[in-house]
Amino acid sequence: MSISFTSFEDPSLKTVLLSEPIEDAGIKVLEQKAKILVSPDPSEASVGRLMEEADGLIVRTATRITREMIEKARRLKVISRTGGGLNNVDVEAATQFHVAVCGVKGPQDRYVAEHAVFMMGALAKHFPYLDQQTRKGNWKSRFEYRPLGLEGKRVGLIGLGRIGRIVADLCTKGFRMEVWAYDPFVSAESVKGTEVVLEPHLPEVIRAADFLSLHIPLTEETRGIMGKEQFSLMQPHAFLINTSRGEIVEESALVEALQAGRIAGAGLDVFEKEPPDAHNPLFQFQNVLLTPHTAALTKDAVVKLAQGAAENVLRVFEGLSPSYSPNWEAVQAK
Repeated sequence: MSISFTSFEDPSLKTVLLSEPIEDAGIKVLEQKAKILVSPDPSEASVGRLMEEADGLIVRTATRITREMIEKARRLKVISRTGGGLNNVDVEAATQFHVAVCGVKGPQDRYVAEHAVFMMGALAKHFPYLDQQTRKGNWKSRFEYRPLGLEGKRVGLIGLGRIGRIVADLCTKGFRMEVWAYDPFVSAESVKGTEVVLEPHLPEVIRAADFLSLHIPLTEETRGIMGKEQFSLMQPHAFLINTSRGEIVEESALVEALQAGRIAGAGLDVFEKEPPDAHNPLFQFQNVLLTPHTAALTKDAVVKLAQGAAENVLRVFEGLSPSYSPNWEAVQAK
């Protein structure tokens, strides 16, 4: 059973469907301005059925919004994500059916960057292993001398957008690390005055990195960008960090590289399939640090993301441009 609530009954209010509950801050933005409908679960079946009676949709990551769902939602005017990634929404179909798709970019950037850097530190210091050994009473593990210092180590960044630049700043200024970056959409002029080395050739960044951190969106060009060939270029002491999108990495190639000892380990916040299967082979490695796609989900960020997603819905209802949308102009032109 869906949940519907609003501060007062007003038949002129538009209906906003939530695929999952959002923070109270987002609800407060919508109160008295829209009728709020909450799906009983985030399944495509439940959300799709309720979309047919909604004017707006706020969606999180658990629900995939397909062409079929959009086509049946005749009243729908806007799909708003509580985040910047829109990979779970069929934007092409939304555009065809005059539905604006929008997201919230900015509030989560620093938190994702922090997550990536903390993963580097945890892997370098062997925190997961040493935590386990301490709990087991193996005090002698302190003499194995596994931890590494970060100063002077080289970070290779694939992607130097908003998050990549924060990672670069944290690494160079906070830990005195070197940063090499590959991003064909970034000019050499834009990194002048920084400590970032912009390398035009991706293989060189992969070869040079002690920590290779991914900060690129998922597109047809970036899907599987880290495959068998790329892992063969990494140094055996190097770590892979992925806080962007799971499909950017071929997990089978990563597993093969870990099994063969071709890389030292990995820190992953995202997976090819989410949630990953219980028997995912990545779970067997002690040198792999895993988190459940939570890099952006700090207590601070979820409030701002919920507010931003709700504000975007209301802006579209009013005919105003949302804070970020890949198809706003195309929808307006139709």
